[in-house]
Amino acid sequence: MKLISRQSHEMFTRPREAYESALKAHGPVIGVMRKGRLEYIVDEDHTMHVLSNDKDFSFEVGVAAILNMPFILPLTKGRFFKDIQTVVAGGVISNVDKVIDQTLPIFERHVKKWVSKGLASKKGIDPFPELHWSMSEAMLAIALGENHVNDRTAQVAVEGAHAFAVMSGIYQNTSPFARTFPTVWRAYTWIGLVFKVIVCRYFRVIVPIIWSEVRSRKYRPLKDSQKEHTEEKKYLPEPLVHYMARLYADPGGQVPFISAIAISMLILVFIFISVHQTATVTTWIMYELSAHKEHVPTIREELFALTDCNDDDVPNLSYDVLRRTTFLDSFIREVLRLKGDTLSLIRGTTRDIPLAAYTIPKGSLVCPLTTLSHESRAIYGDDASEFNPHRWDKGPAASTPGSGYLPFGFGRWACPGRVLAVCEIKIIVLMVLALSMPEIEGGKYIIVDPMNVTSVPPVGKLLLHPLESGKARKRE
Repeated sequence: MKLISRQSHEMFTRPREAYESALKAHGPVIGVMRKGRLEYIVDEDHTMHVLSNDKDFSFEVGVAAILNMPFILPLTKGRFFKDIQTVVAGGVISNVDKVIDQTLPIFERHVKKWVSKGLASKKGIDPFPELHWSMSEAMLAIALGENHVNDRTAQVAVEGAHAFAVMSGIYQNTSPFARTFPTVWRAYTWIGLVFKVIVCRYFRVIVPIIWSEVRSRKYRPLKDSQKEHTEEKKYLPEPLVHYMARLYADPGGQVPFISAIAISMLILVFIFISVHQTATVTTWIMYELSAHKEHVPTIREELFALTDCNDDDVPNLSYDVLRRTTFLDSFIREVLRLKGDTLSLIRGTTRDIPLAAYTIPKGSLVCPLTTLSHESRAIYGDDASEFNPHRWDKGPAASTPGSGYLPFGFGRWACPGRVLAVCEIKIIVLMVLALSMPEIEGGKYIIVDPMNVTSVPPVGKLLLHPLESGKARKRE
């Protein structure tokens, strides 16, 4: 096995070429020093073994390390990531149709606002900040309830999501200083951001709301109230904080002090994952849609075959309509497959593991080179590297993981909120297309971090052009 001990500029500026070349020359496993850590990179022949064997290649160990949070597992007795999975799956996805109905007005209001601004100014707009804000309000409504959504809480959610992204190393690749002195950089960002944003902002504004909700009354424990709340969910989804309170309530109905702290931190992580990641992916979809404008009429035709517009020319969307927009779903899946993921998934070894005639030491980080799977000719045929949005017309859905499709992970640790994320992407895209025709300013966008396209949005501007007025826009 070849160990590459020196960080090269090409690793960060042309990671796909650099890692593929190294694997071809020295693979199928190589060791690479990056950001002060030794990482083992594997080719596509070993990707599924690494991702599906959680006993030896732990998702939790790997992600905690790469997010600069190795302390979180012993601190939570190994429950942190399991609790996130449980909370999102049980508190959100189990009732996703009602959650979509709840958040649709928020997205509609924000999209109308920034599309109108773009149309009036005739100048390019950066969609990421707009998406970040609208996602923050929507996730606050899901997490805390609509009565707690206002400019102040939304601002804190935006700041908290960004701070968590920086603290967890998402932007670390873009800084030469952070790459060269990773330990100093981690200490500096954690001290600064933990105090400035997490303590002074999140704990002063959001946490009192959480504690008021979970500590001010008694909750029937989840196992005792499941049937009761299933009936209630037919009408309105309960705030996630209430679901979590029932999950953590003791037999007497009280949420213990330590559990309230856990709920506060889990909601912070939920907001970060839901806001930052989804806004980043939606930015990718909008830019790629603008780059492939020839497919816009097909998406519009599909939309208006399923629903009409209200008086403001905004489509009357619902969860059922979103599920039936199959071409848009196929387009999204193809963009996510080909957007350039490289080291987007990671695992940590739980013991000394034999792999491809080598032994990977316990506690090592192991990363499949995702691009090799996403463009595998063995899986997709000779046109594996070609963008074909009709590739998935007959499924599977954009939210369905597979051996050659890993944007949402794989196996038991696949992103639990992926169905909601794809629905939110569809809402934004369909509303924008119902009101305007997007175009990339200058005909291109810039990939800021080729190694981390999953979490660092591309940079560019969208020009929004007006459509024909009236019903003509419905039948292009």
